[in-house]
Amino acid sequence: MNSPSSPPLWRPLPAKLRAYEAVYWLNRSFQAALLSLERLERLGIFRLEHLHEYKIRLEQTRAEANEELSDTLHNYEMAEAARFDRMQREYERRRQDPDDVFLAAAKRQREIKEQIKELRNSSRLAARSSKRRTKA
Repeated sequence: MNSPSSPPLWRPLPAKLRAYEAVYWLNRSFQAALLSLERLERLGIFRLEHLHEYKIRLEQTRAEANEELSDTLHNYEMAEAARFDRMQREYERRRQDPDDVFLAAAKRQREIKEQIKELRNSSRLAARSSKRRTKA
C-alpha cells in the first residue's frame, strides 16, 4: 500500500479533537456564567428582570455560536467522510483480484441470459393471450 517514500494515506488530525474540545469548553463556560447569574440572583444583588434578560442573552448567544460551529463542523465532517470513502475505495481497488472482473462479467452474462429467457416467456404468454381474445 504505502511505500517508505510515500506519505501515509491517513493521519489523525489533532485540530479536529481540539475543535470539539473547544466547543465543549465554550458550552461549559456558558453554563458556568448562567450558574453565576443564578448565584447572584439568590444573593439578591441584581434585579430579577435584569437577570432574566442576561440569561436570555447568554442562551441566545450560546445557541447562535453552537449553530455556527455545528454547521462548520458538519461541513468539515462531510468532507472528511468523502475523503475517507475515497481512501476506502482505493484500498479495496488495490486489494481486488484482477480475476474478479472476469468472474463478475460471467455472472452478469448469466443474469442477462436469464432476463432474456424471462422476456421471451412473457412475450409468448402475451401472444397466446391475445390469440385467445381474437378467437373469442
